[in-house]
Amino acid sequence: MRLTCSSPRHGASVLLALALCSASACGDDGTAEGSASGPSTSATASGTTSTADSDPSISTTTAVVDDSGTSTTAGPGTFGTSTTGELELCNGWNDALATPSLELQGAGGETLVSGGAFPIECGGQGSWMFPLYPQMGGWELASPLLTFALVEVVVEGFPGPFGSFYIEQNYLYSLDCGGFDTLDGGFSHDCITVLPPDDIADLGTLDGAPATIHVELEVDGGDPIVIDLVDMTLSAPPEVVSQECFY
Repeated sequence: MRLTCSSPRHGASVLLALALCSASACGDDGTAEGSASGPSTSATASGTTSTADSDPSISTTTAVVDDSGTSTTAGPGTFGTSTTGELELCNGWNDALATPSLELQGAGGETLVSGGAFPIECGGQGSWMFPLYPQMGGWELASPLLTFALVEVVVEGFPGPFGSFYIEQNYLYSLDCGGFDTLDGGFSHDCITVLPPDDIADLGTLDGAPATIHVELEVDGGDPIVIDLVDMTLSAPPEVVSQECFY
């Protein structure tokens, strides 16, 4: 099942709290299972990839894509398989990219970069959140269901119940515009919903807090793509978050 907007909190031990809303919102199932292995590619704030063991000042594309996958893209906006035919892809997938690439956008579609702002917005599920909208492509898909091995946001002075402000492992993300995927008995999402910890009574206190973002995206047949955004600042103006957030 694909979730377009839900608002459960983090951790495998926490029950899912699901809320229906418009398809423009993004969702989060709150699961935290498995562990991530050491990735060998990383992405800079500008969206390029680099080898983790190389000089960090040098950015080069190094992810390797296996062309022997059973599924192939059938042109822009479509995904072809022998069993389902062509599926329209969305939620940030770009068929035009030639090499594996990942970029993160925030509220309002602004690209997130190191040293920049990480703004809050009212999600369609009725909760204030710091959304991450992935923009990616450049490899042959084996499935329209992607896995973010790790999503972690660290905010100075605001630890969450599992240490970090927000942390999720094996975050399932759907590219299928039709709302269907190959996942059986679980949940997928169309964006990454970074929900503040429950014990923060006044979200306005987050405004100006230093933050870092770490994301690992698994790539079919190739090396994971890793993004590290540092020296960021949360934007949660008190005059904004003091308003009600409805769905």
